[in-house]
This record gives sequence, structure tokens and C-alpha cells, in this order.
Amino acid sequence: MEIQILGSGTCIPSGRRGSSGYLVTLDSTKVLFDCGNGVTWKLEKSGENYLDIDHIFITHMHPDHNADLIPFLFATKYPAENQRTKKLYLWGPQGFCSFLKSIQDIYGNWLNPGNTEISEMDKQEYHFDEFNLSTIKTGHTENSLAFRLDSKGKSMVYSGDTDYFDSLIDFARDCDVLLIECSLPDRLKRKGHLTPSDVIRISNLVNPGILVLTHMYPVCDTENIYEQIDKGTGSQVILGEDFLKLSI
Repeated sequence: MEIQILGSGTCIPSGRRGSSGYLVTLDSTKVLFDCGNGVTWKLEKSGENYLDIDHIFITHMHPDHNADLIPFLFATKYPAENQRTKKLYLWGPQGFCSFLKSIQDIYGNWLNPGNTEISEMDKQEYHFDEFNLSTIKTGHTENSLAFRLDSKGKSMVYSGDTDYFDSLIDFARDCDVLLIECSLPDRLKRKGHLTPSDVIRISNLVNPGILVLTHMYPVCDTENIYEQIDKGTGSQVILGEDFLKLSI
């Protein structure tokens, strides 16, 4: 399993960090978690073909997590040398289908590439050929989700945007990689998001093999949140960066 961060930032413009996007590559399957603005061109910059993506899973309906579905679907629709031949699966929380319909109503047939299946996630477990996927509501928004992907004895959890909640602990427990948001320093704590103290608490209860910090507002790069978290947890801590790759 290879994990690549395409966007480690938020909605705030930053020359260092773009909006959320995470690519997981398995033997013959490519899964994209979130598709915030800039993710489509970052796929190309990282050497990935956007036409090879099999599944896109969206955590919630905020633009920094789904806005690049517009250029992604437009590029998939537009005539090119290499046309998409396999089905594209788009998944999101409750309200996802109406969201896509609304932007398709605006842009017309250009956002309807064909051979695409759109689903709202109404179950806690899904089984695919190369991986199993579990979901849990995070409470960041009414329908926001976190995801756990398990494949061949390896596991990664992507928290999405979230605050601390007890059910997240069992959901993520003992995963190999925990991609966890750390939006703000403790002094700027905001409901619905995590700070270093929250991340340390979660990590020490979950015990992930590797803890990857992501979804950081620019202020996090002016304060050493990495050192604070690294001292507070027994897990290996990695400060997420755009284009960072991790294999497990």
C-alpha cells in the first residue's frame, strides 16, 4: 500500500500546502480520498494519470475537500489521446448526489463523463476486490465521514475533518497509518477541529504505527506542532507535506 499526500492544507491559500487530497495505491487499484482544489493537476505533477483513478471517496461537503471534482470530471469528459475506459466510482456522504447534480446542472453535460457510478455512503462497511472500507461519522458536519481502508493485513485511517470523539478510538485502533487532521495550535482551538493536545490524546489511545499530521492551517507552520506531538506520543510522527509518499 502506497499513500501519497496531494494536499496537506486547508481552504486558506498557502504556497506550501494545498487543499485536501490523498491517493492510496494498491496492486491494481487507485483510491482517492477527497478532491480539494488543485488535486487534479497535482496528480499529473506527481506522475499519476487521473484516468487511472478507480474510486473517489469524499469526506464531507466543504469546498476544500470536493471542489476539484469539477476540473477532474471535466478533464475526464474532455476528448484526449487516452480516453477513460474503466468505470469511475464516486462516493460521498448523505447529500452527495444532490451536490453533484447541482454542479452538473450548472455546467451541463461537460461534467457527465459517462461510465460513472455515484453513490451516497449509507453503510459502515464496504467490500471491494482489493480492499475493505469502513466509515464512521465524525460530527464535523451533519454527515461528515472518516474512512478506514484495510488491504492485505495493512490498514490506514483518514480522519477527515473532526474534533475528538470517543468512537474514533475503536475505529482507528492499531492501524498502520493514521492520517489525522491537526488544524490549529492549542491556543486557537476551534470546535470541529483538532489541535496538538487532541492529536496526542487520540494517538496514545489508538496506538497507530505511523501518525501523519495533515490539514494544517498556515499558522501551524509558524509554530512547532510537530515537536509537541512527537514528544507526547509513542508512535512515529510524520509532518505531512504535499507530494509526500509513504509505503507500508
